[in-house]
Amino acid sequence: MTTVPVAVPAAVNAALSYGLTQAVPTPDRLRQAGCLPVDMSEQASMSETLTGGPAGAAATSAAQLALAQNARFLARCSRLAGVGAWEWQPDIAKLTLSDSACELLGLPHGQVPTLAALLQRFGPDGAAMLDAALQRAAAEGQGWDVELPCDNVDGRGGRRALRVVGRLDDDRETGDGGRRIGVVMLDVTEPAEVRAELERALERLALATHSGGIGVWDLDLRVGHVTWDDAMWKLHGEPRRGSRVSLARWRRCLHPQDRRAAARALRAALRGGPQLEGEWRVCWPDGSVHVLRSSGRVLRDGAGRALRLSGVCWDVSEARRLQQQLEEQHELLEVTLQSIADAVLTTDALGRVTWLNPVAQRLTGWAATEARGQPSSRVFQPQREENNEPLDDPVRRCLDTGRPTRLPTGAVLLSRSGELHAVEDSVAPIRDAEGQVLGAVLVFRDVTQQRRQFDEIRWRASHDGLTGLVNRAEFGQRLARTLERAKRDGSQHALLALDLDRFKLVNDHCGHAAGDEVLREVARRLEAGVRGRDTVARLGGDEFAAILENCSQEEALHVAQKLCDAMDQYRYVHGEQRFRIGASIGVAPLDGRWPDADVALREADACCMLAKEQGRNRVQLWALDDVTLRAHQNEHRWATRLQQALDEDRFELDLQRVLAAQGEDDGRLRGELLLRLRERDGSRVLPGAFMPAAERFHLAPRLDRWVLCQAVELLRRDGGPDIASLSINVSALTLQDAAYHEEVRTLLTALGPERAKALCLEITETAVITQLGEAAQFIKQMQALGARVALDDFGAGSASYGHLKALPVDVLKIDGQFVRTVTTDPLDQAAVRSFVDVARTLGLTTIAESVETPEALLELVRLGVGEVQGFLLHRPQPLAEVLAATKPAAPA
Repeated sequence: MTTVPVAVPAAVNAALSYGLTQAVPTPDRLRQAGCLPVDMSEQASMSETLTGGPAGAAATSAAQLALAQNARFLARCSRLAGVGAWEWQPDIAKLTLSDSACELLGLPHGQVPTLAALLQRFGPDGAAMLDAALQRAAAEGQGWDVELPCDNVDGRGGRRALRVVGRLDDDRETGDGGRRIGVVMLDVTEPAEVRAELERALERLALATHSGGIGVWDLDLRVGHVTWDDAMWKLHGEPRRGSRVSLARWRRCLHPQDRRAAARALRAALRGGPQLEGEWRVCWPDGSVHVLRSSGRVLRDGAGRALRLSGVCWDVSEARRLQQQLEEQHELLEVTLQSIADAVLTTDALGRVTWLNPVAQRLTGWAATEARGQPSSRVFQPQREENNEPLDDPVRRCLDTGRPTRLPTGAVLLSRSGELHAVEDSVAPIRDAEGQVLGAVLVFRDVTQQRRQFDEIRWRASHDGLTGLVNRAEFGQRLARTLERAKRDGSQHALLALDLDRFKLVNDHCGHAAGDEVLREVARRLEAGVRGRDTVARLGGDEFAAILENCSQEEALHVAQKLCDAMDQYRYVHGEQRFRIGASIGVAPLDGRWPDADVALREADACCMLAKEQGRNRVQLWALDDVTLRAHQNEHRWATRLQQALDEDRFELDLQRVLAAQGEDDGRLRGELLLRLRERDGSRVLPGAFMPAAERFHLAPRLDRWVLCQAVELLRRDGGPDIASLSINVSALTLQDAAYHEEVRTLLTALGPERAKALCLEITETAVITQLGEAAQFIKQMQALGARVALDDFGAGSASYGHLKALPVDVLKIDGQFVRTVTTDPLDQAAVRSFVDVARTLGLTTIAESVETPEALLELVRLGVGEVQGFLLHRPQPLAEVLAATKPAAPA
């Protein structure tokens, strides 16, 4: 129920003043209500005159006809105006309704309902309110003016809104003396709906402005005041202080730097602009600064004069802060992209260039303004480095697939000026928040220098820096590939291993610079002597190798001989000196018989070494049944096995006793330490199998040092057996090894002369023939430290007696060839007798080795040999077993 002022037609007021219960309304009342036309009013006046005179029934009938016509006219006016009236007489409980009232309430004409039924049309709440209003009017004379909903029963559904106006009428003219309450109803459904929609629109506007922080303002230009709502006060950081604000106060709220701009925008809008748009900063009382955006429209009169300016205002501080950050980041990004060394190119979703940084402009040859809008394939033109074949546009491929991509390795960029730059790139799509592709960004860099350096590094990694030939690593890879091809298709190839014969002479006499010159010349001659598809490599030092592809054994032998002849004809001239170099070459077939490339190279190396041993400056062809080659290879294998055995400590010592042949045995331990090799399978190998290889590959000094350390350690032990003599062998190479000399001096000095005298170093007669002076000096040094020295295999040399003059040894060890036949060969018997006599003359001890029969033992005793050694007396036994079976020495 709503009480709203509504413009009421004159018919409503006329109905209220007319009095609907009068049987015959007077003309004055109708004229006062404005419901009678002028001519009809005059007729009514005439009717009134006739009624009091003797006119008769005809005159009365005419007056009633006129009144009926006016009543119908009044009813039509009520229906057109949407007005209905009813009257309630509380004293007699009488209800009277007009036809238009019945229509408004949806009641049938001619049927007067009860008051309760009438009120029920307004619903429970409306009925209660009207009932109370009727009672107050009857009791107190208080009228009412309300708006109530009324159920619509015309079949159209919905409800209509009625304005219900009532008041008490105490007019007694009717003569019945009762109170009357007149009620007029006006259909205000359409205005109510408009008003409700307006209210809803205002509510939505209020909700929108409130939730969006939008303030509403209105400038009345006639008084110069600004009206603010609550949100406007909040936007200015102040509590509400009424609704009006002066322009001066508003101006004080503005930031000093923005006041002139705001005033200019306001004046421009008032002078003729359609609306006001602008942003300016406001200063809050707490000192903070906020950015407000304002939008308003000017309301003008018919003459175009501005009457008022109304608009809204909202805070854009956060948006401007984010915008400033975005601009700063954009500027930073642009500065960064302008400064980085990488080239950057961006495109739109169609692949058209939108931006290039300076590096990209330099590499592509396109200015940013010229490139903008061009297809990326025109600005960025990649090619293959090896054949200049154009490559697909990476930007187009990225946009088509929606995935990052890049150019293949080794790509180059063709610039607009025709220059080529080696480049590396990456392309990625640019997407929005929903994942839609907006364009692509291409990042690339000039790697020309890096690629040149990489190519140089790669070349250096695969080539010899001195000669320019392929190095060992690259040669090994090519050799493996060639061998794999031979196994796959059965093709025949050949492998050459070449070693210079007299290169060391050049290095020693002319220096390394001259040696380098020789190596470079040798490389040139080797490359000139092979085919273009063949590979020549320097493996290291003066070692070279070559792969002859698709070459038979006969052709390979011919090429090798040609190279050997070329090396033989080469003379290196240094000052007045001329050096003949020469080369030894090994040739091996390169086919599926080899398990891997290393084996093939070893076979070729073995042939090369065999050629060198058999006279140098020659070619040795590999053959499966070559006995000499097999023996040579066996020695090479022994060299590897000896190295491994030393690293894994798989050498052991046996001991063979030496017994006195004359006089009583004092029980002290005498014997010779013999070296043994323990294989990985547990078997033991005697030195005769591996010592030749040890001598050849210079491993003998290491073996001799190992035996020396074991012997000294045994002599150093306290509580061990009483050792009278412990012999160890020293090879010819060891006699020349300064490191061995230094180590034996150190060990014997630490051992002391008392224990060192039990150590006997055996050197062979053949080992000292070429270096008697050095051998004599070594013997004296050992004797000075307390050790003894024996001349082993005495008698095997052609000048044994002469050696005794130069070598101050302590013991003569007679060679076994004389001992084994001493009982059957008179000459050997005489030789042994002679050896004993010479030793007795020089004060030396004699030892006969290889004593294998009792007869030989008896004969040696008869001839006066001092000590004997052999299988007849004692077979070699592991040292640990001998020591375990020997009694420890008695304490001194």
